[in-house]
Amino acid sequence: MLPELFRIPPFGPFSEPFVLHPYGLLIVLGFICVTLMIGRQAKRFGEADPEAFVDLAFYFLLMGLLGSRLLFIAVNWRDYAAHPIEIFYVWKGGLVFYGGFILAFFYGIYWAYRRQISFFKIADYMIPMVAFNHAWGRLGCLSAGCCHGKTTDSILGIVFPLESGVQALQQSQGLIGYSSMPLPVHATQIYEALGEVLLFLLLVLMRSKKRFHGQLVLIWLSLYPILRSVVEIYRGDTERGFVIPDVLSTSQFISIFVALTAVILLIYLRRQKNYLTK
Repeated sequence: MLPELFRIPPFGPFSEPFVLHPYGLLIVLGFICVTLMIGRQAKRFGEADPEAFVDLAFYFLLMGLLGSRLLFIAVNWRDYAAHPIEIFYVWKGGLVFYGGFILAFFYGIYWAYRRQISFFKIADYMIPMVAFNHAWGRLGCLSAGCCHGKTTDSILGIVFPLESGVQALQQSQGLIGYSSMPLPVHATQIYEALGEVLLFLLLVLMRSKKRFHGQLVLIWLSLYPILRSVVEIYRGDTERGFVIPDVLSTSQFISIFVALTAVILLIYLRRQKNYLTK
């Protein structure tokens, strides 16, 4: 875990130090890669205004960060009610992906409506990049020490350093004593990052073979909930929230509806001639 890359001490009119956190840096690097790929993709497929797609990627990032943070705050509202200033401590983690995706999804509908463009066509452009950027985001979670797994004695376990969230949780559960090194936990951040990279590669391979607009985004919406639900089984952090305590997490609950809706839409759109790509 690398909570800080470097720190610049206060100077002049600045009373607070400037701290660069890897969590935010990885998200920014992922976004830069995504915008470059989106611009090239729009040109490759002959879009009249490829820069518009780059702008859309920027707004997707903003909506994604805002929605992710809002859902996390909603799930953990009691903690933030007691310490409201921590709402702004995003470098410590605290983003629920589904919240960001849902807000960006509705913004995409609005954007496509204003420009009289097929929303599902736009979504197919964007969804491989969403998977790619999400993988970068999960590496950010690893660096921040959030979204960690349950304790394990398997070879897949990783150990977080002292003064990490993992240590604090294991102490509260009575698994380790004060100042003890945390026990190994499942590398759930890496599990999901690798899964998203595989989904990204699958969507890129299918891009030239799709039969109708919306096919790529709905394939991702069918497969990602499965990936997320499996990873949730090995998650050990309690901040993500539960619908049924220790049985069904908030993200698993959302995944059920997302996957079912995606499958229904896949069947429907395959039969609609106005969504065909040819």
